[in-house]
Amino acid sequence: MNQLSMSFDEQRDVNYVQFDPKTVVNDLQKAIPELDLVGLVHSRKWCCEMLHCITAGSVATEEESNAEELDDGIHLNVTSKELGTSSSLYLMAKGYFDLREYTRCAHHLRNCTTGYGFFLRLYALYLDGLKHRCDDFVDVFPDTASNQRQATTKASLDNAWLMRLRTELTTCEKNQQLNGYSCYVYALVLKRLGLLHEALTYFVRTIKAAPHLWSAWEDLAMLVDSEQKLHNLDLPKHWIRNVFYARCYVELHKPELCVYICKELTQIGFQNSTHILLLQAKAYETGAELQLARTCCEDARTIDPYNLDSMDIFSNILFVLEDYHALASLAQKCIETEKYRFETCIVVANFYSIRNDHARAIQYLTRALRMNPDYPAAWILLGHEFVEGKNHAAAINAYREALDLNRRDHRAWYGLGETYEIIKMYNYALYYFKEAFALKPNDSRYSNALGEIYERTQKLHEAKKCYWRSYCVGDIEGNALAKYAHVCDLLKDEETTARAYMEFIRTQELRQVKNFTEFSQAAVFLANYHVKKRQYDQACSYARKCLEFPEVKNAAKDILNKITGLREGQQQLKEKESIQQQTSAPIPTAKSTIHEFDSSSTTTID
Repeated sequence: MNQLSMSFDEQRDVNYVQFDPKTVVNDLQKAIPELDLVGLVHSRKWCCEMLHCITAGSVATEEESNAEELDDGIHLNVTSKELGTSSSLYLMAKGYFDLREYTRCAHHLRNCTTGYGFFLRLYALYLDGLKHRCDDFVDVFPDTASNQRQATTKASLDNAWLMRLRTELTTCEKNQQLNGYSCYVYALVLKRLGLLHEALTYFVRTIKAAPHLWSAWEDLAMLVDSEQKLHNLDLPKHWIRNVFYARCYVELHKPELCVYICKELTQIGFQNSTHILLLQAKAYETGAELQLARTCCEDARTIDPYNLDSMDIFSNILFVLEDYHALASLAQKCIETEKYRFETCIVVANFYSIRNDHARAIQYLTRALRMNPDYPAAWILLGHEFVEGKNHAAAINAYREALDLNRRDHRAWYGLGETYEIIKMYNYALYYFKEAFALKPNDSRYSNALGEIYERTQKLHEAKKCYWRSYCVGDIEGNALAKYAHVCDLLKDEETTARAYMEFIRTQELRQVKNFTEFSQAAVFLANYHVKKRQYDQACSYARKCLEFPEVKNAAKDILNKITGLREGQQQLKEKESIQQQTSAPIPTAKSTIHEFDSSSTTTID
C-alpha cells in the first residue's frame, strides 16, 4: 500500500472514544500513586509517560502544569483493612518486592488473605516462578538445540507453582470476591496454564476494576485473535481503550486502523508520546511502509534518546533497509545506555547478522532469550540465524517456540515453511505457507511462496493462481509476473506467456530495477516468440536487451544472427520473385507493333 488510509465508514467502525484531556490528566494523577502502591512498575511508568506528555501539551493549564512533577512515594490514605496487614509490614514487603526478592516478600505477607497485601503476595509468587524459569533456561546453540527443546518442554510441563497459585485463587474466589489486582494475577496464571478463554474473562474483569492497569490491556491484546472477538469484548469506555484498540489492530494486521487511532491520540496532546510513536512505527512496518516506520522511530529517539523500548523493532527496520551505518550507530548507543537489556541484545544481534557473523548473532539472541524467553520476535530472529547457518533442526525448534507464544505471528509460520522447503519436505512447507498466507493474505511474498511449492509439486494451475494473486496485491518482490509467465509457458500457453513477459519487462524498465535472471529469461523468450511471428524488429529489440546479461549473451547473439540470416533470405526471396515477375511478363514483337500501327493508321484514315 502506498498510503495507510481508510474510508469514512471504516473510521466510524473503529469505536474511537472522545475524552476531555483534563479528565485524562486527573485520571492519571490518581492512577500513578495507586500503581506504585501495588508494585506494577511498568504500568506506573507508562502512566507517568502519558501524564508528562499530555500535561506538557497545549491542553494543560498553568495550574495543571504545576502538578506535573509527582512524588514517587506512597501517599494514599488507605486503612489497614484495605492493605490486608499493617502499613509498616506492607511497606517492608514492598521494599523486598522492588528489590526482586520475591520469595522474601511473599514470606512476610503469608498471612495476608485480603486487600493489597494479598495481591502483592500472589504476584510475588508468580514473578518468583518466572524468575526460576529464566534461571533454568538452557543456552541455545547449534549443537545443543535439540537438548534445549527438551529442556523447555520439561520446563513447560513443570507447572506445579502455577497449579498451587490457581488452587489458592480459586478457593479465595469462592470465599470472597477478588479485587481487580488479584483478578489480574488469576488471569496471568490461567494464561500460563493454557486456559485462554478463562484468562480472557479475568483480564476483562481486571480492566473493569482497574482500567489504568496497562499490563492487563497488553496481555488481553495477545488473546484477541479476530476483529469480531475484539468488538465483542465488554470493555469500559475508558480513554485507554483507544490505545488498546490500536495495539490490537497491529496484531490483527489492520495497520491503517492503528495509524488512524494514533493520529487521533496525537490531536488531544499525545504528540510527544514515544509509546504512541513506536506503536505507529509497528503499524507502518506491518504495512510495509518502512521509511515512515523509520521516521516514527527516529522521532521517538529524538524525544527520548535513552528509551530502549521497541528499539529491537527499529533495528529490524534498519536491517531490512540495509542501512549498515545506522544500525551500527543504534547498537552502539543501546550498549552505552544499558548493555544487558534484552532489547539491546537483539539490536546487537541484528548488527552482527547484517555483517554475516551469524555465530555472534546467535550468541546475543540467546542472551536476550535468557532475559525474556517469552518474546516471540527473538525466537523468530534466532530461527532466521539458524537457517543462515544451515542448522535446520534448530531453526524449526526456534520457530515452533515462537508459535507456542504467539500463533498469530505470520513470520514464524513463514519461517517454518521456508525451512521445510529448503530440506525438500514440500508437503510440510505447503501447510506452513498456507497458515502464513491465511494470516496475511495480501502479502505477495506468501502467495509467491505458495506458488513456488505448487510449481515444485507439479500443481501448475494452482501455482498460476498464486502468482497472479501476488501480482494483483502489489508484488513486493517484483517477480510475480515472470513466475506467472514461466508457469504459463510450462502449460504451453504461448500467447499468455508472451503478454505476461511483455508486461513484466515494461514494469521493470519503469521501476528502473531489473531482476536479472527473470528479465533475461523474459527477453530471450520474447525474442524467439517474435522470430516465430516473423516480427523481426521486435525480436531484435528484445534480443539486444539480452546482450546486457552474460548468461544469455551468446543466445542473444545467436538470435540476432538468425534474424540477420532470415532477413537476408527474405530479401533474396523478394529479389528472386521480382526477377521472375519481370521475366514472365509478355515482350512485344516487331510484327505485332507494325500490325497495331497499321490498324491504327487505317482507322485514322477512314
